[in-house]
Amino acid sequence: MSKRVIVVGAGLAGLTAAYELTRAGFDVQVFEARDRVGGRVETVFFGNGQHGELGAEFVDDDHTALISYAALFNLKLEPALKFPDDLCYYIGDNLFTQKTLSSQQQAALNDVYGQLDQLLEQGADPPQTLTQWLAAHSIPPFACQIIRQQSYGLYAADPEAIGVGFFAYSGTSGDRTFRIRDGNTQLTSAFARFLSDRIYLETPVVRIRQQEQTVAVTIKTLQGQQVEVLADWIIVTVPWSVLRHISIEAPLIQAQREAIANLAYGVSVRTLVQYSQRFWQSSSFGLLVTDTPYQTVWESTLTEVGEAGILAYTSSGQPSRNMVGDCVELAQKTISALYSHTPNMLASATHDWGGDPWSRGAYCYFTPGELKAWRSELPYWSGRIIFAGEHTAEIEYCGYMEGAIRSGKRAAERILAFTIDSSC
Repeated sequence: MSKRVIVVGAGLAGLTAAYELTRAGFDVQVFEARDRVGGRVETVFFGNGQHGELGAEFVDDDHTALISYAALFNLKLEPALKFPDDLCYYIGDNLFTQKTLSSQQQAALNDVYGQLDQLLEQGADPPQTLTQWLAAHSIPPFACQIIRQQSYGLYAADPEAIGVGFFAYSGTSGDRTFRIRDGNTQLTSAFARFLSDRIYLETPVVRIRQQEQTVAVTIKTLQGQQVEVLADWIIVTVPWSVLRHISIEAPLIQAQREAIANLAYGVSVRTLVQYSQRFWQSSSFGLLVTDTPYQTVWESTLTEVGEAGILAYTSSGQPSRNMVGDCVELAQKTISALYSHTPNMLASATHDWGGDPWSRGAYCYFTPGELKAWRSELPYWSGRIIFAGEHTAEIEYCGYMEGAIRSGKRAAERILAFTIDSSC
């Protein structure tokens, strides 16, 4: 039996699927529109041997699939953040750490988190956005503001849009987070080295077509020509915000077409600024949640050597769309509200994931009522077309590198299982 597989997209989902199938003896081709592998994983290397992440960054301690691949490729994990100890807030021109929160503020936060945990335990998906739910439950202003800002920081989504049932999953991550030593692209590069010339960069897919016994994709070559490539299976890993702009000629069910057309994606701008000195080391913030246009700020160089250091700034949702002027300058203004004197900036980098044509968003989120639809066994395949990517992962892993990896493994396992059954 022929074992030709086409993988659309060289992000973590596509690389994982291609890796597993290649190891199993399949003939795999990976088509990627960008000029690099990794998708929404992008490490930037600055001077002084330092680096930061413009895309996906943190690995939770319960992200077992990613951790196992890191071990397979001899990659080391380094500590990043510990929750809630390293979580601080800059709200209303005041800085709050876990130690300086008043008893009333802490009680209000504990209460709202408890109510969200109840939603999760009940498997509830109320027909309310996060904003509507907060108002209906009369959450105190300080706690309300913190929860709203966490919607931006965790899901890149406006609290007026995200479903409260989905937001409740924000408390399911681990207590500690890590980073891959020397950058997350160490993992994507390890996959790419194994796959070698099976990966075709700057080769976008413009059409997906299913025939009786085969499937085909039409690719656009570097020379601008459109060429059709045949295979026995196709694994589609690109975000559905991108897929909805690709022609799909296949017998998808209505629920699949509606999901592809309507799944929401948060938008986000990430800015990295490298400073000549780590002027923040005498302070106590680890992950700073703010009510400024950059809703989250953290240090990217916690375990990196050198006197210089990098801060990562992220703006999401409508505030990121409303950003006017230079992103780096706005980032500088954000930190200047806390520190009157900042050292020289050595370098910077920024990326707008909402404006990126090959992602059209940061990662997916669900609006009110959509969890039930997703849990009703929406199939992630149609004939010989299989869908993967963080948006197809278990709900608690959506938006994470872990979700992308798990979905890639699931897609490969489906093809392997079908092949075994067919040969029996």
